[in-house]
Amino acid sequence: MQVSEIMSILEDDMGIAVISSVDAEGKPHARYINIGVANEEGVFFMTSPKTNFHAQLEVNQNIALVGLNKEDYLIQVIRIEGKVRKLGKDMLEQVLADNQYVNMVYPDADEQANVQVFQLYEGEGFYQSLTQGHKYVFSIGK
Repeated sequence: MQVSEIMSILEDDMGIAVISSVDAEGKPHARYINIGVANEEGVFFMTSPKTNFHAQLEVNQNIALVGLNKEDYLIQVIRIEGKVRKLGKDMLEQVLADNQYVNMVYPDADEQANVQVFQLYEGEGFYQSLTQGHKYVFSIGK
């Protein structure tokens, strides 16, 4: 399976994933995020500079991401561990393009305008179809 196919599953079929980060004291934190864009160049997502998540990414750029898709008998898991970098407002329009939740998460237009885009640009990933037995290891940015 090609990286582009795996990223398409992450973006289109899963759409939501859990990202784990650590704070300045080394304590882990996990939260659901909306996958804005996922392709061969990485995973792009957004967060507000007012969040603890943003502060954690500023201190430590290492994250773990996991997504799950369950459709009838098919169960797929994608896991990626790697590094993120802040792109700021670059790609914000693209990341927000099909985000049906942005108005719920950031109802204030000013807050929407201040969100920052991050890119998981380098990492090791693992795809597994739990019901079909397929397993693939892949890299981003290497």
